[in-house]
Amino acid sequence: MLSRIADSLFWISRYLERAEDTARILDVSYYMMLEGAQQTYRLRWAPLVYIAGAHEEFFARYAEAEPRSVLEFLGFSESNPDSIVQCVAKARENARTIRDRISREMWEDLNSLYLEVSRFTADDVLATGPHRFCDLIKSGGHRFMGVSRATFPRDEGWHFLNAGQALERAEMTARIVDVQYHALLDGGPAVGDSANHQWMAVLKSVAAYEFYRRTYNTRIDPERVAELLVLHPQHPRSLRFSVGVLQSALRAISGSGPDTYANEAERLTGRLYDGLKYDRIEDILARGLHAFLSDVQRTCRGIGEHVARTYFYYEVGA
Repeated sequence: MLSRIADSLFWISRYLERAEDTARILDVSYYMMLEGAQQTYRLRWAPLVYIAGAHEEFFARYAEAEPRSVLEFLGFSESNPDSIVQCVAKARENARTIRDRISREMWEDLNSLYLEVSRFTADDVLATGPHRFCDLIKSGGHRFMGVSRATFPRDEGWHFLNAGQALERAEMTARIVDVQYHALLDGGPAVGDSANHQWMAVLKSVAAYEFYRRTYNTRIDPERVAELLVLHPQHPRSLRFSVGVLQSALRAISGSGPDTYANEAERLTGRLYDGLKYDRIEDILARGLHAFLSDVQRTCRGIGEHVARTYFYYEVGA
């Protein structure tokens, strides 16, 4: 497979996953604001830009994190390369450059999503609420991956598509748990009586609320929330599950077997996955959850860089 094709497939799924994850946290946060007191909820908009990894760019442009500025920046801003609209546009552009290598249904689905998203503006969404816009992004990402599973051959391209989605999902889950866990535990009186409601929002932002209820059958407990989102082997948005999918995809691309690795990206992935398999949440919390999740995020960035160096870029000889 040509490196440019692999690169495009890897980033199509990364961009769509990034758009979906951002849409989830925006949707949940907006409707929590409607249900809670405005003064209490003021603290909850700033974490969103930290979760998106865009806090420096955001606060360079806006004085305060409030609904309009956050929605505009994370949803529509052309100056934010990771805004929802920009991510969908870049996914579509990557697909356009490899139309002859993906199925017709994949291209038509992604192009339709782009055209639908382009009709929205920040003012429209603020006037009616973001649910319709965010739901379009979420269902569009699910639909594209479903169409891909039904129409795309299970060759190297398929594994790059899966690797991109899994890596992006793992990094986003790590940021959500890192930012929200400490914001809720250290937030002081403003969090107060609504803490349980806020933990529900954290779970809903990663589509894990119903799963949590079925799995633990108890009140929402911060430690159990962290355990589910970091270490659970079955929930598709947990760190452990996502890194496992990433490891399988990278091994399928290189052909390496169990307990071996063919490149640095696989080595980093295997080391991270082993830790997630054998650690207990009590041990992670005792060592420091923030330090652990910061290391996970650095490792995810390192994996992405080494995937690019191994498969997408080649040094030019003198």
